[in-house]
Amino acid sequence: MDGRSNGSWGVIFMALFTGTYVNKVDKKGRVSLPADFRAELPEDGQRLVYVYRSPKDLALEACDKAFMQRLADSVEELAMFSDDENDLSATIVGDARRQQLDETGRISLPPEFIAYADIGERATLVGRGSRFQIWQPERFEDHARTARERARGRTLKLRRPEGMS
Repeated sequence: MDGRSNGSWGVIFMALFTGTYVNKVDKKGRVSLPADFRAELPEDGQRLVYVYRSPKDLALEACDKAFMQRLADSVEELAMFSDDENDLSATIVGDARRQQLDETGRISLPPEFIAYADIGERATLVGRGSRFQIWQPERFEDHARTARERARGRTLKLRRPEGMS
């Protein structure tokens, strides 16, 4: 099962990371997660995220445990020993680092991840639904501008909520 249950009703909650925030990165490579992001993580001692280098962008990707499990399961559905399985397993599952939030809501970014994304004294954290990205701020501004231009005029067919026909 993905997400969290609220107990008696059995309703499943999945993390929903939204918004864009610029936060300071301290000299030890720690960055505070926005309060809205922290609110999406369980309160039961599992306040952790998995961080890995994006296989698509010069940024970092991060997600909760439920989404990381979905990623790992999806990779394992690929043909074993295929190039796709090998590449995605190495660049996502093998690269992911489990980061526990500290008492102030910060996570530590490994030095090699900071170097990969060229993150300095500030980082832009961008909600992507079930995951979020961590960017060097100016690089994200360029990326967002390009994405906005490409998205102009596109349409989206909304999925029906589960159980509705």
